[in-house]
Amino acid sequence: MTQSGEELTLKGEYKHDIESVFSFNKAIAFSYIMDVADRKKIEIRMSHPDDEQLEVFQMIFVLKGNVTVHTSDAPDKVNISVHQHNLCRVAIQSVRMVMSDSSDEVVCINLSAAFLNRYVPVNHPAHRRLMAVRTGKEAPVILSPVNLSVTPEIGTILQRLSDAAQSNFCDQLLLESKVIELLALQLGQFEQLQSSIGTPKLKTEELERMQEAREILIHHVGEKLSLRTLAHLVGTNEFNLKRDFKTVFGNTVYGYLNQFKMEKARSILLAKDITIAEIAKKVGYKHATHFTSAFKKYFGYLPNKIKAGKLSLLIFMEDIIVLFDNLFCAIV
Repeated sequence: MTQSGEELTLKGEYKHDIESVFSFNKAIAFSYIMDVADRKKIEIRMSHPDDEQLEVFQMIFVLKGNVTVHTSDAPDKVNISVHQHNLCRVAIQSVRMVMSDSSDEVVCINLSAAFLNRYVPVNHPAHRRLMAVRTGKEAPVILSPVNLSVTPEIGTILQRLSDAAQSNFCDQLLLESKVIELLALQLGQFEQLQSSIGTPKLKTEELERMQEAREILIHHVGEKLSLRTLAHLVGTNEFNLKRDFKTVFGNTVYGYLNQFKMEKARSILLAKDITIAEIAKKVGYKHATHFTSAFKKYFGYLPNKIKAGKLSLLIFMEDIIVLFDNLFCAIV
């Protein structure tokens, strides 16, 4: 992707012609193997003709299904489920990524060590963790011991990346800016997790309830769901819903819903020629004035500042500057 050797791969829905993978480092080859015992499983391998010892840092975002990352010589596996993400250091020749089903939706972004070192200081906890000694010769090293959550903001950025990679105007600067933004959000979530160590882990059934609560929220954006109703729909009580939802997604139920609405609105405004009244209705507002007020409060500018059909690189870059200002302030 860049002169220093970054490579960006976007994995969308699996197709038989396998053209759903986009690579900007032509030296890295991809191969696909179907599991004979379970033909739904797809294994993805990478190879490089000149550097068998090459290591990459994989940002893995699972939007649908499940992914397992493992290597040929290490028994340990990294499992990432739907709406989760993590950052792994892997040896390119030995890493295997197994998708649970051919319809899984996964975004995998491979970063070089040079790229990571350029944006993550060596004294940052994330850098120290990723550079830790492996438990096995080629075992994956993961950033977070607990998988992080794909927030509405992250989902919007991933969609922009996918759109940019598949368009005629595939601008390198735009792609790289989106990757930097994702990295900043990933590190921010990691820092938040580090500061909350000691919080009790949720059981599998509790985690599944929160994932279900999230699905109900985003698929019923225009409906007014009370916390009590939502809790009953997923088989828990209001107290547990509020506590567990924030543990899983790092935000309150209504805070997450508002974030989803605003990110969805901006994404649509950037991509389509649509009126403010129409977009307000799409994200659950009866009155355009209420939507406009909420949008400005969230982003700091009015929705009519976004011109439909035009990629606003200035907006993207402003986001990145704010994110990294906050990141480096936290380090100091």
